[in-house]
Formats: sequence, C-alpha cells, structure tokens
Amino acid sequence: MQRVEICGGIASGKTTLSLVLSSEGFASHFEDFLSNPFWKAFYSDPIGTAFETELTFFLQHYHEIKSVHSQSGLMACDYSLLLDLAYARVTLQGRRLQIFEDIFQEAWQELGAPDVLVYLRCDAETELSRIRKRARDVENAIHLDYLSALNASVESVITQFRPRLMVHEIDSRKIDFANDVHQKLSVGKAILQAVRDKNS
Repeated sequence: MQRVEICGGIASGKTTLSLVLSSEGFASHFEDFLSNPFWKAFYSDPIGTAFETELTFFLQHYHEIKSVHSQSGLMACDYSLLLDLAYARVTLQGRRLQIFEDIFQEAWQELGAPDVLVYLRCDAETELSRIRKRARDVENAIHLDYLSALNASVESVITQFRPRLMVHEIDSRKIDFANDVHQKLSVGKAILQAVRDKNS
C-alpha cells in the first residue's frame, strides 16, 4: 500500500485534503475520533486525560494503517503517526512521554515512514477562526496558545524526521483546496505525482 499521511494543526484542512485525494484514486481513511472514549474528557481536562487520549488515538491510527499495510493501492490518511507524536510532546512529559515515544518507535519500525507526508502549514489565528466557524461544542475550550504550541511541535517533529521522509508542504491558509476547483485539482495531482516520484 502506498501511503500518504496528512499532518497539520487542528483545522488546517487534513480531512478536506483527504477527500480531495479520493478523486485521484486514493482510498481515504479518516480519524474516527468518536470511537476514542477519552476525546471529550480530553478537551475539558487536557492535562489530566492526555496519556490515555494520546495513546488511544495513536494505537487506532497504527492499527488502521497496519490492517491495510500489505495491500496494494493508494491510501490517504487525514491523520499522521508523526502528528500523534507532536500532540504527545505538547501534552505529556517525563516518564509518560518516554513511554509514548517508546511505543511510537516500535510502531514506526514496523510500518516505516509514509511514502509522502503532506505537511499543511497554517497559522494558529486562521485555525482558531476555522474552529469557531465550524462551532463544535467540544472545541470551545481550544485557545490560541494551545494551537501555537501544537504547530510548533509539528514543525519540530517534521524537522527531526525530514531526512527520512518525502515531505510535500502546502500553505493551507493561502491555497484554498476546499473551495477553489483549480487549486483542488492542482493539489491532488501534485501529491499523486509526489507518490509516483517516490516509488519510481
């Protein structure tokens, strides 16, 4: 399975881009946050419930990738194992962070890097505006400082792993692949070409 993982902050456009890639022949896989029993508790108490929340999301993502890893075709995930690591580095510390990183390394060695990591850059102010517009009650407690910290962590993780990755960057504040048909086609074809280049 040729795998594209989409990495970016909250409301950077991950799910929208995964839907765009489905028109280019990718099987889109979406994060099923409702199946994580801790996600609501996390938003009301992100420090107290971070350990179980981060591990559960990571293992859900790992299991879904693992279940199709040996198949043929194209896979686009609106989540990323590296994004899980970035979240953990914001919300966990000490021994709990080390435990998470040990589990991450075990899974990473088994699955390997994605063929292409799509990095959606988006500033925290734009992300917060989008979060407020989509008006999910559970996201009311998200604040600018948290989004900025997560974006910085994503940048740090990608910088760390970049030598082992093919990274395709998109400025999702400027490139409107959600509404502009021409940009949608251009972005989808560019990512498909990046996958072909990686495997040529």
